[in-house]
Amino acid sequence: MRAVLDGLTARRVHLLPALVLAVACGIAPAAPTNIRVQSETLPWANMSAYRTYRWWQLPLSERGGGYSEREALLDWRVRQAVDRELTARGYAEDTAGTPEFVVRYSVRVREESTSSFRDYLAYRADGGGKDMGDALMGYAEGTLGLEIVDVATRRIAWRATATAVVEKDPQGKLIDPAVKEMFERFPATRR
Repeated sequence: MRAVLDGLTARRVHLLPALVLAVACGIAPAAPTNIRVQSETLPWANMSAYRTYRWWQLPLSERGGGYSEREALLDWRVRQAVDRELTARGYAEDTAGTPEFVVRYSVRVREESTSSFRDYLAYRADGGGKDMGDALMGYAEGTLGLEIVDVATRRIAWRATATAVVEKDPQGKLIDPAVKEMFERFPATRR
């Protein structure tokens, strides 16, 4: 028995430096997820004209009571992840002037359909593509939705959804990778 324990300890000692190196290099195995991401830039959007943004609404922590700690934490995580992705692409948050676009998000924690067929038609009238429209006809459980709205035209310029983000991970650890994947095809600003 002692020999077996010594062998296991020796293997752990040899695996520890490899694990530390893998984590330091960013190649540690990722937790398997079933996140599905869809995104689209709408045909009329002039993404190259955008430089600044603002959030559609104040953070939950600044809106007053009525929100749970979990809701406020989820709101904070989504905002941090989106801010990080937009900053990495050269966009700046504008809280004093008039930004070129606003960011809004939604979270669906249970499976449901859109509130009406009218929502779907409005989406299609705004130039939404068939694939995203099909996804929006029924929101899957744990879906995070992001929209970029052009301030001048008040039309949606870009949107993305990621399923299986919230309910499967109540701690919100899937938000960062989901938002990163949602923004993969989002263009960088041209300064």
